[in-house]
Parts: sequence; C-alpha cells; structure tokens
Amino acid sequence: MNSSIRIFVVFMINLALIQACSGKICWLGETYVQIYNSLPGGVMLTVHCKSKDNDLGVHHIPQGGMWEFHFRPNFFCKTLFFCSMQWPGQFHYFDIYDGKRDTTRCEEMCTWFVKPTGPCLLYDVCQKWKS
Repeated sequence: MNSSIRIFVVFMINLALIQACSGKICWLGETYVQIYNSLPGGVMLTVHCKSKDNDLGVHHIPQGGMWEFHFRPNFFCKTLFFCSMQWPGQFHYFDIYDGKRDTTRCEEMCTWFVKPTGPCLLYDVCQKWKS
C-alpha cells in the first residue's frame, strides 16, 4: 500500500473513532426542515433563514401554512441554520437546525410549529426564543 493511501486510511479510522467517542453519528443524507405558522389570529409569519454559507431568503407563511428547505448536514455535525421570525409587533430569532442539538432527533426531518412563546418540535418539545 503506498504511503498516501495508508495516510488516508489511518485518517479515516481516526475520524471514525473520534465520531464514535463523541456519541454523535451524523446523518449524511438530506435533512428537511419544515416551519409551520401556528400563530393565532390569522397573522402572516415572515421567516428569514441563513447558515454560515447560505441565505435562504425571506418567506411569508400564512396561518396554518408551511415552508420547508433541505440540506446535507456537514460531516462533523456542526451545521447551523438560524432564522429571524416576525409577525405584527413581534421579532424573534431561533436556531432552527443546530447539528449539536438536532443530529439525533431530526435525522431526516425537523418539523417546527411556530407559536408566540417559541417554536415547538412536533408539537411537544417547545423551545424559548433566543431573543
């Protein structure tokens, strides 16, 4: 085995051991994030999501409506998408996908329901706004 292949194999084994020891094995397929407007009173939810590398633009979600995006998490489970969310009289931020938090609970799909108190993952795991 030539030296460059040997170095690559040793690197991959070490990387696998680091991942196994950290307790996180990243989902390497596509992950979908759905954001539902569960606000009362028929108000429009305006969402602007970004990552370090991608700006997904501004989206308007009517009450009961949904917007989704998808991506491939990075190999090291460090993918982060953050969103600003606003409706009349309110403006908040939330990390809609955080690889450290969501790798195991949202492998293929993260479904968030935006409520006045904060977003809820599948109706029952509610979070507080960051702002």
